[in-house]
This record gives sequence, structure tokens and C-alpha cells, in this order.
Amino acid sequence: MFLKKRKFSAILFVLSLLLFVTAGCTSKSQPSNSSKITLNFFNQKPEISSQYQKLARIYTKEQPNVSIQITTSGQGGGAAALQAKFASGEAPDIIMLGGLPEIDRYKNHLVSLQGLPATKMILPSLRSGGVSDGRLVGLPVDLEAYGWSYNKEVFARAGVDASAIHNYSDFVKAVKKIDSQKAKLGLNGVFGFNGADTNSIASVSAQFTSQAYDNDQVKAFKSTKFPWKYGSQMHNYYTLIRNYSVQPILSVKYDPSVQDLFYNGKVAMIPQGNWIVPTLDGIEKGFVQKKLGMLPFFVRNDGSDRLLTGSSWYLGVTNDHPKREKAAKDFVNWMFTSRKAENVIINEMRFVPATKNFDVSRLPDDLSKDIYRIGSSKKARAPIHKQYPNGFATQVLGPYIQRYFVNDISWTELEKVITTKYQQLRDIQSGE
Repeated sequence: MFLKKRKFSAILFVLSLLLFVTAGCTSKSQPSNSSKITLNFFNQKPEISSQYQKLARIYTKEQPNVSIQITTSGQGGGAAALQAKFASGEAPDIIMLGGLPEIDRYKNHLVSLQGLPATKMILPSLRSGGVSDGRLVGLPVDLEAYGWSYNKEVFARAGVDASAIHNYSDFVKAVKKIDSQKAKLGLNGVFGFNGADTNSIASVSAQFTSQAYDNDQVKAFKSTKFPWKYGSQMHNYYTLIRNYSVQPILSVKYDPSVQDLFYNGKVAMIPQGNWIVPTLDGIEKGFVQKKLGMLPFFVRNDGSDRLLTGSSWYLGVTNDHPKREKAAKDFVNWMFTSRKAENVIINEMRFVPATKNFDVSRLPDDLSKDIYRIGSSKKARAPIHKQYPNGFATQVLGPYIQRYFVNDISWTELEKVITTKYQQLRDIQSGE
């Protein structure tokens, strides 16, 4: 009886030892839930929220110890929502930022991204848009082109050859030729300018302010004066828009201008960039390849004008949660270096990549290929409107251009007001 008890005790000891060893091995090979990291990603582009969700799913499948929560707030409310996050002590780990003024606001929260492999891949013309106090703290989301989007089918029916437009005079002749055939072509106007949207007014202004700063975004951000070097051309274009756009111009909103007026051939042109590509191809597959072309604004008017190419948004990583900082950097780096991420970015987001040495043949339409060639060349010119003082585009430039559109203010008066208010805002925001 005693021997049986001893055997039983020995068996129990061996079993408990085996369980202990097995548990130890399991804890090493399969990390516990306590080591799982949850990253918070703040996105300001609602139109690509689902694609970012897809990127997060792909990444977390490869990295099971990481989960990614994406918060999206845009359509003008993103900046305020982001501020509220920081004010409440819930700073995101990854943030999308629009321009150097917004980057400057959070510069003490942003870590340097200089050491990431992805940094070496960024197009040189886009780097300065993510630099604060000499540190690279933001990587460009994509490469965008700013100019005139035109409907190739409308141009063809009007007998206008876009490749023959080389200067402002040629452009005006084309506008007048199209306008003279409005009834026959079934147009509501030559332009479908969304005068209700101050953001579009600001992006048009970049055509004339960017080159005054040699397209240097840091120089533009530090300047205390609104540049009028190409003010006469700015005046000419806004007047042309006022005279040949769908009326009443202030009632035209962004979505209808793209999805109704432009898509349905009710206008020949809208001053928008390739960010309208996913919308148009989402309505009709292949529309972009068949019908969408782009023309530059003729500012210098000396044969050197080309589409402005830059990035409106940059991704940064915060230092508010040190334990999550490396994981956040790894995910950002993956988005810029992974072939899987790239496939989503170019085929589903329909972005033109902001990286060097990209195989342009992989882009799904000819316009995107042209934009990449222009934006990756040594002659690339970046727009600087994102570097205006905070509130300038929405509270000053936009409203006063809107007043000019309805003949409520002269151009001379407009110049005086814009000059004064620009300097006031810059002085306030720089602490002077």
C-alpha cells in the first residue's frame, strides 16, 4: 500500500514538472495578450478610410501582436478633431498632418523619421513639406498634381487640341472657342468652378504664389508677406473663372462640380488635380483613361510652365506613448516599402506614389504615369498653399476671392486686405 502511494506521488510530480516545462515553452513561443500593442492612427482623408482599414488588416495579419485603430475626421473638421485628441490626453500614435503650419503646431510631439528605410525612398521635391526645425518628421502620403482637369471628349467635340495650348493666350482662345459653342455642346459653362469651397480657391492661388518662393515650402512657411510677384496672372485667371464658370458661382459645391458637371460633360474644365481620379473611375470604370486630361496654369508664360506636383498630407509619429513608438514607425515604414501596401495605394486609393525608383508602368492610367514623371523629375515644382498661416485660406483668401467673384470688391481692394491679414496672421502665429 505504501509502495503504491509512493508510485502515485512520483507520477504526480512528473506530470506537474511536464506541465511547468510546457507552460514555459508556450510563454516563449506564443507571447501573451499583455504584450500586444494597439496603435491609434488619426486620418484626415475620409475618402480613403476603407483603404487604410484594409492596409491595417494586411499588416496585422503579418504582425499578430499589433492591432491598429483608425480614427477618421475630415471635410474641414479634421484639424479641430486632432487638437481635441491631444487636449484630452489621447494623442494618436500616427497622425496625418496638412502642411507645415499643422506640423509646427505638433512639432514637440513628433519624432524624427530620418532613420527609417522609407525616408530614403521619398521624392526629393516632397521632403521639405515634412521638415520642422531641420528634422524630418513627416512622410508624404502621395504625389498630387495641381492644374486644370479637362474632359477630353468635350475638347474633341469643340475642336480644341490640348497639346496645342502652350501659353495663357492659347488657353484664353480655347476657353472662348468652347464658350462660343456652349449650346451646341450642351454645356452649363466652360468651367465648373466650385466657388462655394475655399479650399479650391486656395489651391488655385498656389499656382501664383508657389513660384514666387521658388516652390520652397519652408521658405513659404517662414515668409511674413503674401507674394504678389505673379499677381497680374492671378488676377487674370480669377477673372476668367468668374466670367466663364457655371453661375451662380458661389452656389457650386465640390462634389457636384466633379460628379455631375464634369463627369456628365456639362463643363469642359475644373481646376482640380488627380485626387478626383478615384471618384470618376468609381462612377464609371475607365473614365479617367478615356476622358481625363490635365493642363497647367500658365503663370510664367515663357514655355516653362508645368503642372505643380506635391503632397497635401504627411504622416507623422508621436512621442506621447514611448512603448508604442517603434511599432508605429514600423507600420509607417511598411506602408512606404511593402509591395502589398503599394498595391492597395496605387490600385485602390489610386494614388501616385511619393517614392523614388517606382515602376511607372504599374500605374493604372496614363495621366497618373505623366504625373509621376513630372513629379519625380529634377524640374518638379511643389505648391505652397498648405504653408499659408492657419485660417488664412478659409477666413481670408477664400471669402475675399468669393466677394471678387460677385463683384463685391475690386482687385485693388482685395490685394490690400489680403496683404494686411496675411502678415497679421503670420505674426500672431509666429509669436511676434
